[in-house]
Amino acid sequence: MKDIWKNSVFLFICWLLTSCSSALRLNEFDLSNEYQASGLNYELNVSFQSINDSISSALVQIDANDLLFSKTNSGNYIARYSIGYKVFEDYSDKEALDTSKIYFSLTQKKNTQKKLHTINFFAPIGNNYVVKIYLVDENRSHKTSKVKTLRKKYRSDRSYFKIRALNKDVVNFTVYQKDSFSISPPENYENPIQVMIFPYKTTCAAMPYEVTHSLKLESIPDSTWFIYDSGDYTFPPLKNGYYHFITDTSKNEGFSVFSLNSSFPKISSIKNANGALGYLLEKTNYINLLSDNNPKRSFEKEWISLAGNQERARNLIRNYYSEVSNANKLFSSNQPGWSTDRGMIYIIYGVPKIVYRYQNSEVWIYGEENNLLSEEFEFKKIHSTISDEIYELKRNINFKISFSRMVKAWIDERGY
Repeated sequence: MKDIWKNSVFLFICWLLTSCSSALRLNEFDLSNEYQASGLNYELNVSFQSINDSISSALVQIDANDLLFSKTNSGNYIARYSIGYKVFEDYSDKEALDTSKIYFSLTQKKNTQKKLHTINFFAPIGNNYVVKIYLVDENRSHKTSKVKTLRKKYRSDRSYFKIRALNKDVVNFTVYQKDSFSISPPENYENPIQVMIFPYKTTCAAMPYEVTHSLKLESIPDSTWFIYDSGDYTFPPLKNGYYHFITDTSKNEGFSVFSLNSSFPKISSIKNANGALGYLLEKTNYINLLSDNNPKRSFEKEWISLAGNQERARNLIRNYYSEVSNANKLFSSNQPGWSTDRGMIYIIYGVPKIVYRYQNSEVWIYGEENNLLSEEFEFKKIHSTISDEIYELKRNINFKISFSRMVKAWIDERGY
């Protein structure tokens, strides 16, 4: 009788512990690792392709040179890694709709570079999904992950269209293209496709304390035309703009493909270099910088004025545009990453310590969570067919003191 009582208590405690440690919702996980720019940074390019109305594929490209190759008893060097996924219908979900993890091994060779993996998962048509893709270097016990949106509400959504780089030496299936690319609609697709070209923004984001500012998406394209015939469509790269495709004019559904220059994510033009400098300047100085007929001269003048001398200016320039490049890589979509609200905060404040992402927003925390001395920024997600990466900062007049202090600290500390 005593043993039965003990077993009952033990089972009750186990049930209690299991109940209290239930799975976290996706929006309760810290996603700041997606924005890390130092340490072990593994390349993880992800795109989605819907095979049919039930199954979709994650196209996952990794750089094999990122992996740790360990020597085996046979003398070969082997990398062991895994790629996993979790499919959710919403950031607030606890249980994944589908989840799996696949293990791989790779022998090191001289020409070992990019590796493309196609991983199928369950995602029925009628919804947009949140998919977490993660890469684990098993030899190093290091994990890299990305959370992406799969659009699969209609057959006119992005996932039903294939994107391919035309350069045979490049494996690129994402919406970010440096060269000419092609788009293939799904079989028997008969809707006309409207093609529009929009220009990129070349000025910095409004300051975080400019509360009267409101984000407005470009609505008038530089040019537009329709495609009526079926088959693959080919498009050349753009110098300073992106393509937006309306695949169903009745629902206004579509997607964009963003043209990147060969130097991306680095800035290659003096115009963009001056544009990105606005976060460190007073508004009057920034306006004068952009209107100067000799942009190179004004660029040098402003940096020497900020730094105090040429040597410190060179160090500041190197450090500043390194952060600008990181912002480009992380946040570019319908405008360069450095000109976005998230890019602005990232450049000046650095990598957030904690990031929570919700269905309609993203929260960055600098410092300890729930600490009154910490700085917190909330970005509202702009739901648009242009991109799933458009966010607007919830501006506050109280950010002025903090932002000015961070700019001064940045200039004082980064010039050595």
